[in-house]
Amino acid sequence: MESDTYRVFRQWISEPHGIILVTGPTGSGKSTTLYSALESINDKTKKIITVEDPVEYHLEGITQIQTHSEIGYTFARALRSILR
Repeated sequence: MESDTYRVFRQWISEPHGIILVTGPTGSGKSTTLYSALESINDKTKKIITVEDPVEYHLEGITQIQTHSEIGYTFARALRSILR
């Protein structure tokens, strides 16, 4: 990541609210970027929950939920259960 882009991204992930979309083709570093961002904001004072398909890396202190669409546990259903 370019230094200016990295600086802005670090600022964004430190914000208490909002959404960041990370997009790109296969192999472009989306998962690496997102897991790195999660590790950098995981300071044990936050409750971080992810919904993934599949869970690619296990992160200490973060609740990672794997979807299982074949049994009906979709992203939507996982999000509904988290927000209860």
